[in-house]
Amino acid sequence: MLKFNKDSVFGTFTVIIGLCLVCSVLVSSAVVALGPFQQAAINNDRQVNILRVSGHDIEGTVADTYNQYIEARLVDLDTGKYVDVSSEEAAAYNFQSLAKDPNYNTAIPADVDYAKMRVRAKNMPVFLAKNAEGKVERYILPFYGQALWSTVYGYVAVAPDGNTIKAVTFYSHGETPGLGGEIDNPRWQALWVDKKIWREDGSDGFVITKGADHVGEGKDYEVDALSGATLTAVGVNNAAHYWLHVAYKPFLENVRKGEI
Repeated sequence: MLKFNKDSVFGTFTVIIGLCLVCSVLVSSAVVALGPFQQAAINNDRQVNILRVSGHDIEGTVADTYNQYIEARLVDLDTGKYVDVSSEEAAAYNFQSLAKDPNYNTAIPADVDYAKMRVRAKNMPVFLAKNAEGKVERYILPFYGQALWSTVYGYVAVAPDGNTIKAVTFYSHGETPGLGGEIDNPRWQALWVDKKIWREDGSDGFVITKGADHVGEGKDYEVDALSGATLTAVGVNNAAHYWLHVAYKPFLENVRKGEI
């Protein structure tokens, strides 16, 4: 019978391999066990950010308020029409992942790729914020694009007229705190409120720009760029420009016409 010598080279490698296997099992078990909690945290964070631009204060729990006032729908961006899926399926639609899947994405023409994404998912979830009677008060649209240091992700809420911005928030980015990170500043986000996406003649309206016009013809469309964070402001403007004026345009036109 062979005697196991833990001090030999073979014995050392055997112990190392054994420890690695045990650690792998423990890590895998932890990932599986914590998976539901991680997903719950992701869902809660998404609901908090959607409620932040919904016009509703959280009453009781986040989930209760969300379920009472928010309905998720999936939109075919090419037609601007709803896709026939459940609200749960729409809310869980992972547009970030699907934008990388050739079966579910579409190329963005270079001349309109303002947000520098190259491809996007064919469909996008939108969130309908309703009042107690079930009437839609805001359409909440996810949007994203490349800023200075990171991809910026946010939600913009649009009034039932399909043309008036009512709120904006950003839930993920890696911009510099105190500079580009000021996109999180409520005072700057408040500048977006009541700006118009399109002008009366149908041309593009909303824009983030230096020296925004506050009293003249541009007062209904222009938002001040961030001081000291020009490239971040340019990136956010480009993201908003692509999603509001291009990608969501068919959907918002259908909203304005009352066809959805």
